[in-house]
Amino acid sequence: MTQPVRVVFRSASRTAPAFGEGLRVAALYQGQGPVGSRQAVEQNLKLLVEVTALAADYGCQAVVFPEKYTTGYAIDPGQCRELAEHREGPSVERARLAAKENGLAVVLPYPERDGRDFYDSISVIAADGLVAANYRKTHLYGAAERRNYSFGQDLPPVVTMNGIGVGVLNCYECEFPSLYQYLAERGAQVVLGPTAADGHFRLADGAMSQVPYQDATRHIIPAMTSIWRLFIAYANRRGWEQVPAGSWQYQGNSGIWARRRTPRRRHRRGPPPRLPAHRRLPARCRPALQPRRPPPHRQSPHPQPRPEARELITTQADPFDGLINRSRRGAVTADHRELQPNRLVTDRHGLE
Repeated sequence: MTQPVRVVFRSASRTAPAFGEGLRVAALYQGQGPVGSRQAVEQNLKLLVEVTALAADYGCQAVVFPEKYTTGYAIDPGQCRELAEHREGPSVERARLAAKENGLAVVLPYPERDGRDFYDSISVIAADGLVAANYRKTHLYGAAERRNYSFGQDLPPVVTMNGIGVGVLNCYECEFPSLYQYLAERGAQVVLGPTAADGHFRLADGAMSQVPYQDATRHIIPAMTSIWRLFIAYANRRGWEQVPAGSWQYQGNSGIWARRRTPRRRHRRGPPPRLPAHRRLPARCRPALQPRRPPPHRQSPHPQPRPEARELITTQADPFDGLINRSRRGAVTADHRELQPNRLVTDRHGLE
């Protein structure tokens, strides 16, 4: 049974930013989804097509899906080898068509097969449907990822979306300050971080951790926005993935942080709603920015690989101070639209 689509819209204007003036970014998917089978891949791709069209209706210019979106995150080596695809495989092709039909960029994480090697990859697809970059995760987290994948050999890319420099990091990589420095020095103004950060997790000996995984959105991500004057969109999963090896519960802490360390939109943690797999689409705000003032030490880092509800959140990143100081003059409002069959419910209130 298809669940209702819950849409939340926050905006100072419904008009998307012009070329070079900003980027309206959507970070998606906080909910329980299928995992580890060809049927799961097909269902996730159908949702991708639906959500991409929904994002386009709200004037979004980029939509970001969480880590290993096509298959689900918690797959074992056998499932990885069965479901991994070539960088030009059917999942990327489906995302390319969705991007071209809707005129917006799609950031699609997926397990990649290249001969006998496998990678935790992200395909960055431009609004014209062409692949702008295919990034293979260089910093694999934990024993499970290292069993499934090889280390990528190229550091994260910076691509252009709507005239704005956009860098890409993959989950665990969002916790390395040197990678933000690397991207900022190469012209990134926005960093997109698909992720699959859970709470408690399984250790190398098979036991569950005694403490939950740290929430990067409470420390490193806000700090990096301030130090490097970046917008950071962090797109995590939410809910559970059930696999034979156990159950993974994801933090659902997606959000978009501005250069003043404040979240422009963040999913509030707490007990899951009555319909745990839901989609939300808060769109564009225009936060006040400051000129980019990176720290004086500008050495190019060379990080080494470490051995060790469905929700759509959007914002606009504007790199030019003079264009967005006007956002300080009035309250930002929000429209909450809950789409149900033959029904549209709307309310409005002010947001800080």
